[in-house]
Amino acid sequence: MSEPKRKSIGMVRMALYGLVNLPTSIVGLPIALYIPAFYSQSLGLSLAAVGSLIALSRLSDVVTDPLIGVTSDRLRNRFGRRKPWMIMGMPLKILALWMLFVPSSDFAVQLWAAMGGEGANNLYLFVWISFLYLGFTLVDLPYRAWGAELSIDYDERSRVTGWREAFGYGGTLLSLIIPLILAVVYNLTGPANALLGIALVVVILLPALTLPALVWVKEITVRKVATPVSWRRGLSIVWANGPYRRLVFCLVFLVTGVSMTASLSFFFVASVMGESFERYTIFILAYYVSSALAIPIWFWISKRFGKHRTVVLGVAWLSLWSAFIPLMGPGHYWVFFAIMMLKGSAVGALVFLPASMAADVIDLDTLRTGEQRTGLYFSLWGMVNKGGVALGVFLSTNLAAWYGFNPSAEENTEAAKFALACLYSVIPAFLACLSLPLLWNYPLTKKRQQRMRSHIESRDSRRQRKA
Repeated sequence: MSEPKRKSIGMVRMALYGLVNLPTSIVGLPIALYIPAFYSQSLGLSLAAVGSLIALSRLSDVVTDPLIGVTSDRLRNRFGRRKPWMIMGMPLKILALWMLFVPSSDFAVQLWAAMGGEGANNLYLFVWISFLYLGFTLVDLPYRAWGAELSIDYDERSRVTGWREAFGYGGTLLSLIIPLILAVVYNLTGPANALLGIALVVVILLPALTLPALVWVKEITVRKVATPVSWRRGLSIVWANGPYRRLVFCLVFLVTGVSMTASLSFFFVASVMGESFERYTIFILAYYVSSALAIPIWFWISKRFGKHRTVVLGVAWLSLWSAFIPLMGPGHYWVFFAIMMLKGSAVGALVFLPASMAADVIDLDTLRTGEQRTGLYFSLWGMVNKGGVALGVFLSTNLAAWYGFNPSAEENTEAAKFALACLYSVIPAFLACLSLPLLWNYPLTKKRQQRMRSHIESRDSRRQRKA
């Protein structure tokens, strides 16, 4: 049976949809790269406390993610199921971002004082990063569910995801370019200035790039929305989906490893390599430039060999070059630069392909139940992703402190530096490799997904004729 055809959403709408991810991605990396360094070095909080508070703040997602996901699945109004949540989330996201990134601004100081707070202490960090993550949930979860529903085609879904992640990479690169411009042009260096510049850009770009997509990219109307179920029942439904369960475990391993690397990257470059903040920014920029350039290659490989096998190849390539990092030290600038380029080239496969695979998995549930539970599935996906980030930050910062690393010390012991290097590279690579057995014989291939879509569309057509 051939795959039913539906008109392509078109490149312009794909681009408008993808652009929404740019300002969000500007925010994402600095939380991992600059927030631990800024709050521990500049504001005097302990590194272990910062990591623990970031991890603790993600616990609210256990409630908010499924609530928003399930509710957006059921919502019916003329504005759509996903868009109203994004509109509600933007003001909160902007406010919390400014408070977290620029705690010394007059606005932040006065607002915190009006709330009964005093100074940028542990409570301040916990409150505003929790509000920021809530804003993320309100915007990002419906946004990704919306993207999964824009197309039913196996390859076009990869293109939708590719556009989104390409602009996401653009945002990530911009988050690295902004501090570099501030340092080179205006001589404003360090995490505090970097966070200020990033906050100003995001406050402008978030509404400017989100509103056009909300206006001109229509949501796809589903014929049958999900029957209301409790969160416990919803969780059991999702957990019964074998391929999705595999993906969830893979996501935990991948995201935890990536988060460990990101949260320790500044400390590794500064303490182990002995390099400046400006050179650190150049390393990270090289990493993400190579990642963005490699995305078309990974997309081509996925069309020939399948998404799951391509992710396996990406993990293996990333792990290979990670093994050399503990050998790095002062004077290894160009060698480390090359390793960052080679490592970065793998990341594209690990970012946009798993999300595309998650959208394919939802078709299996739709085939079995006849219902559209995209929001439910992506709420769990978001929970696991955020949980992995929190776990990675918690493990990396607390283990680094446990092994004796002190970010405020003028010089750390060689043992502490070696532990930091392993936590930054080898341990994350090991975690990523744990996903390989789950991915190699992954059951949802392109042919099977096309057969599922054919059955779903045929069944929906019969129901429509009977209605």
